[in-house]
Amino acid sequence: MERRDVLRTGGFTLLCALAGCTELFETRSTNQEPPVVENRPNAVYVPTHFEGMEMVGMGHGGSRMVGLTYSYPHRFWTVTGHDAKRINVEEDDAVHMMLSVWDMETNEVLPIESGLQIKIEKDGETVTQLAPWPMLSQRMGFHYGDNVSLDGDGTYIVSVDLGSIGLRQMGSFNGRFGGQPTVEIEFDYSESERNDLEYTMLDERKGQRGATDPMEMGDMPLSFAPQKVDLPGELIGEGESGDAAFVATTVERDGEPYLVVSSRTPHNRYVLPMMSLSATVRRGGKTTFDEALTKAIDPELGYHYGAAMDSLRPDDEVTIAVDAPPQVSRHEGYETAFLDIPELTI
Repeated sequence: MERRDVLRTGGFTLLCALAGCTELFETRSTNQEPPVVENRPNAVYVPTHFEGMEMVGMGHGGSRMVGLTYSYPHRFWTVTGHDAKRINVEEDDAVHMMLSVWDMETNEVLPIESGLQIKIEKDGETVTQLAPWPMLSQRMGFHYGDNVSLDGDGTYIVSVDLGSIGLRQMGSFNGRFGGQPTVEIEFDYSESERNDLEYTMLDERKGQRGATDPMEMGDMPLSFAPQKVDLPGELIGEGESGDAAFVATTVERDGEPYLVVSSRTPHNRYVLPMMSLSATVRRGGKTTFDEALTKAIDPELGYHYGAAMDSLRPDDEVTIAVDAPPQVSRHEGYETAFLDIPELTI
């Protein structure tokens, strides 16, 4: 099944704060986009434009909250292994739907490793069913999304099957996200309201290394990684590779030392999920640890990669290897970054 289709609702418009930018807003009534920047860096860069968003609605299933938004349909890039493939807007695409899931108590944005599905109905008939892509965008961070066709103006019901988080849940998160609840959100859609969304060209900055500012999302949290100073435990070190930033620390979990590697984007500090990492520790010329790290979620550590291990010493050399880069689709500005990440020693 093609992953193309979705939603929208009468709610409030999430305005795009320019935060110091002088580019002009304009209204778009078509799906035409400016050409992709030529000679883009293999790093995070400022895209050609960004768009306003409309809040569709929110709902909760168990301890998980779901927020739905939409914008104009736009190009994005899927990632398989180390390769990014561009997905263009199709003629019948009405909106780009975005879905975020978070813990109701801590506001921690949650990944869903498998089983997330969406069904859109109108007048009792199914308009589309899809499994949205895990995605990164400079305005919204980590979320799920896709371009979606709709059956004209009218009232739609979106059913979101939340699936399984599918990664290690630690601390107070342990056991909290069981089951696979379904959340229903009803909304009214009109093409004319979609066409009133802001559309901001970034002609003076496009293609430069950097990023647009995160969007103010109201009650919907963004997927920020913890500040380095807020990570518990003992800081080992930090560094950058492939334009991805890494912070490593050790804490005690389940009565033993636990190595934590927190990965994030530059500029906006969004989590970089769905990687395969491994760590090697060398002491006095000998290898004392060489194992894959496990993806995990923790209310204090956030989304991270970790493993239990012996206590580290000040002269230990810790090497982080990225066996697979983030297997998430990218909005424009991220599609050339985080694909080739050399190992990092701290």
